[in-house]
Amino acid sequence: MRFKIISLAALALFTSTVCHGSATGGISPDRVAGQFVDALQHQRFKEAAAMFAPEATQKAERTLKRADDSLGGFATMHPVATLPDGKSIKLEVPAHEGAAQKFVQFRYASTASDGQPVFYELNLTADGMPPRVLSFGLHLPANDAPSAKRANQLASAINR
Repeated sequence: MRFKIISLAALALFTSTVCHGSATGGISPDRVAGQFVDALQHQRFKEAAAMFAPEATQKAERTLKRADDSLGGFATMHPVATLPDGKSIKLEVPAHEGAAQKFVQFRYASTASDGQPVFYELNLTADGMPPRVLSFGLHLPANDAPSAKRANQLASAINR
């Protein structure tokens, strides 16, 4: 009897995994997030930008490249549970235009080329279709006057 219960549990787990995979086109948001971060870490900006909605791809590629040129730090990106408390200057790489929709959020941290921390929010669609990047936000800590000045200078350089 115990073997039958274990077999049924394994079958149920396998079935739910297969159903979830087919509902999202076989690609999980975790996997897309990993591919996006890997593309940034290896300076494949065209590949990362292709994960956005088609109308945002070109602008996203330019902004991601400028962020890397001005800020650096993509190579040291690693997942974090939450963003730090406090003020930050947020720069968002083109978000998908349109109605609000469900999304899955991933957060990352890295060290910029100047040795200071940078945080990121990656938002992916979660509507049953293959996941796409909705937005990629850069959070530059701005808790005091020097860090606010740095954040504004970096945001200006990236936005130019």
